[in-house]
Amino acid sequence: MPAEEGTANGGRPEQGIPRVEGVMSQTTAQERKIPIVSLASTKGGVGKTTLAYVLATEVARRLAHATSAGSPVHGTLPAGTSPAGTLPTGPGAAIWRGRVTCIDADPNRTLAQVLHLTKDRLITCVESDSERLLGDLRRAQAESDLVVIDLEGTANQAMLYAAGKSDLVLVPAQPSRFDVVEAVKTVGVVRKAADLVGREIAHRVVLSRTPVLRQRVADHSRAQFLRAGLPLLPVELVQRAAFQSMTYTGRPPWRQDGGEQAAANVSSLVDEVLGIIGLHLPPVTRPGPLDTQGAATTARGSWPYLQDVQTVA
Repeated sequence: MPAEEGTANGGRPEQGIPRVEGVMSQTTAQERKIPIVSLASTKGGVGKTTLAYVLATEVARRLAHATSAGSPVHGTLPAGTSPAGTLPTGPGAAIWRGRVTCIDADPNRTLAQVLHLTKDRLITCVESDSERLLGDLRRAQAESDLVVIDLEGTANQAMLYAAGKSDLVLVPAQPSRFDVVEAVKTVGVVRKAADLVGREIAHRVVLSRTPVLRQRVADHSRAQFLRAGLPLLPVELVQRAAFQSMTYTGRPPWRQDGGEQAAANVSSLVDEVLGIIGLHLPPVTRPGPLDTQGAATTARGSWPYLQDVQTVA
């Protein structure tokens, strides 16, 4: 926990306890190699975990197809690897990892639970909190091609840390006046983190659970977000049964019978997100054997049915 300034040590922080500004400024001192996307809101129940889940599973699916087929993958590769547009090859070339790491920083651990049901061997889920978050992020970036952070529905230290490390912060919100207010608060935290690290942090409000048929209340909400100066992701997560059932079955929309429309929605949304962070993975147009993956790994599992899952050190 960072210490606040006080009278001890002549008004300096106590030795060994960094101030928030000191910790956050380390972000710009190191070369950032792997994109980080955070899901943040000061309000619970807005769809953070749903968005984190579909983002992680869709990116893992695309990575599996791209790396197995040797397709061009454009984006942020680790230093010393091939130029954007090619997979690393040749002696000594770094390997495109083909892995997504999800960091579940929400005490409810909902994301970790549903990912355990999914059993995707290309997704590692790490349970974290504000004290472990920075270390978990460093390890995740060393092992993954994308890091997704699902944060608790409140403004806390973990949100500040995650925002300061992120390439993109997604703020899920439902079409209601209350969610507009909370989105403004969340973006305020993101802007504070940007001030601490000395760089702009991309952020977008993502409307979730919007009705399939356009309604006046949703249009009014969109106008309210824009009036508040909050940038909207042009693709929304529409209310569909496939998004509800996946939390029980662990099956993303593209693995569900009748989930084609929800899968198309997710694909379009992920295209927008990857375009912002510069990781351009082509969508999967034809399902294949790679769409059925092996067992996932979960770190620090705390439920009885996770005892057989490999623990990530």
